[in-house]
Amino acid sequence: MTSQQLEAQEHHYATSSVPQARGLVAGGDTATAAAPRAKRVQVARACQRCRRLQKACSDSRPCRRCVRAGLADECGGGPIQSRILPQPPSLQTLTSPATGIASPLGFAASPLFRNPDLPTSPRAFTGFAGESFVRKVDLLPPQVVDYCSGRFFERLAPTIPILTKEYVADMRTRAASEAGSEAYCVLLGLCAMVMLQVEEPRGNSFGQLITAENNAGYGWLLLEEALAAHRYLTRKSAPSLDSVLLVFFIYACNSSLFCHSPAFVFLREASTLFLLIKPEGMDELSRSLAERLFWVLLISERSHAIRYRRPITLQVTTNGFGMASFGENEPSLSGFKCLAALFRGLDTTFIALLNQESVSRTLPLDSLDGVEMAINTALNYSCPDDLLLTQKANLRVTQFWLRIILWQLRLRLGHLSAHRTTQSSSRTYHYPLEVAKDLTLSTRDLPIHSFQVHGAGISEKLFDIACAVVNVLARVPVAMTKTAAEDDLKYLRGLISQLPGGATVYDALLLRHIQQTLPNMRTD
Repeated sequence: MTSQQLEAQEHHYATSSVPQARGLVAGGDTATAAAPRAKRVQVARACQRCRRLQKACSDSRPCRRCVRAGLADECGGGPIQSRILPQPPSLQTLTSPATGIASPLGFAASPLFRNPDLPTSPRAFTGFAGESFVRKVDLLPPQVVDYCSGRFFERLAPTIPILTKEYVADMRTRAASEAGSEAYCVLLGLCAMVMLQVEEPRGNSFGQLITAENNAGYGWLLLEEALAAHRYLTRKSAPSLDSVLLVFFIYACNSSLFCHSPAFVFLREASTLFLLIKPEGMDELSRSLAERLFWVLLISERSHAIRYRRPITLQVTTNGFGMASFGENEPSLSGFKCLAALFRGLDTTFIALLNQESVSRTLPLDSLDGVEMAINTALNYSCPDDLLLTQKANLRVTQFWLRIILWQLRLRLGHLSAHRTTQSSSRTYHYPLEVAKDLTLSTRDLPIHSFQVHGAGISEKLFDIACAVVNVLARVPVAMTKTAAEDDLKYLRGLISQLPGGATVYDALLLRHIQQTLPNMRTD
């Protein structure tokens, strides 16, 4: 049992014992009141583990709590970390659902995880303006807006079609005046997202036109300005489409920078703002873009909920959006419709099961068959053969990733068997090996840039699939030769290393997991 599991178990016992003790006193036969609680003895300095858990500690080292948990060697009284500002060079961690090992969510202090192309100053997170927002002169020249909007429609719009050229032209007209400051902020967020997610970090797409040394530095400057504007803009009871777009772009920038905690905050804010939108007051173009933005937010929120065990806010009936999937029949939206179909069946019940919320009854073996059918058939009927390469890469990886997530849930519920019992092998222990094989065959013909444009999200999905393969190879006897499965794993690792965050974060984590789980496997 890992230290994270021990801490979770200890926290469960600590929180559940209080109401049980109260029930014994209230429900007993005696009429005597409970004895007054003795004052807790406080120590001058708690150990790091007790401080993190916010539990009582003792003066001895190792303390009694760590000794009881079997973690005496981890008990120490290091310096107290400041809670005022997050430090970008430090490594935030989160346990990966696929491996149970700590996965990095920020930039590491060690040279292994540090990204030399991005600044590490805390100002990158707190560079707000004063009491008012004043545009920085020449920060966003028209040439930058032209270039970034073109790159957005070329690389990102097939997956997140939340803008049209007509709407961008309208925003630029409104941004020319002070009254259109909200439109100017959306353009800031759009350009920041393109610079941080699409462009080469060490390159310089604008030469002497900008003061930043490279694209990554310029993207951070734009993000700082967007954050300052976001703080200053007036909150409305009926938000506009622009206000939701601005928060979404800030979320996307944080995701590109592996700042997942603030990214989740901005994602929840964008979802909440969308709930307050009044579609009856929109023109036809804004209504159409709001429909697309709803599905982008729903996909992003459910992906985040699956990856980090978060709750979801948006439902298909939100404000009447999503009821008929899409009213538009544009061929360019075909791939986006397929992506929405992959996530449409992942409702609140599925997320509650995934988050291990209480279930009052034992679930039958076929309880997840409907979700599995929706995932498997989402790309069969509505997806044409002439999809863009970026759409194919995203759709194929996402579908295989959702199959692994469903398999992991069935494993936890005890729905798997050693032998194939139905026409499908998805309820067998070796199923991740088949997923890896199919993923390898279906993505070998795609160029690497079709994966890279999707940012860190696609790296994390491939990482989850690879970790599931490692776990199966280590623990499940398989009929197929291990050589073929190891070749598929080698392909996945090579693909991950070329994607955002792959060489600095996920390949190192995957290598460590392989060395710990499959020590005899060659990793060169």
